[in-house]
Amino acid sequence: MSDTQQIRTRISKGYQVVVPAKLRRQYKVDAGDEVLWIVTNGDVITRFRKRPSIANILGIGHGGSNESSVSLKKRIQKGEA
Repeated sequence: MSDTQQIRTRISKGYQVVVPAKLRRQYKVDAGDEVLWIVTNGDVITRFRKRPSIANILGIGHGGSNESSVSLKKRIQKGEA
């Protein structure tokens, strides 16, 4: 069974949207994080993407991994590093 919720917000005149406090807390959304808008099959799905922290950036490449710099950069851009 799905745990579906509906939370409404309004779009401002400047086309800005406020992320409701309940969702900010639940998903630990901070200033500077991104909202991804995924369009699929006529629906729009939103996802939060954390901005990489300094600790994440400084830790990259020190795990003994043979990962290339290109794939590391792609992981950073996707928020996976």
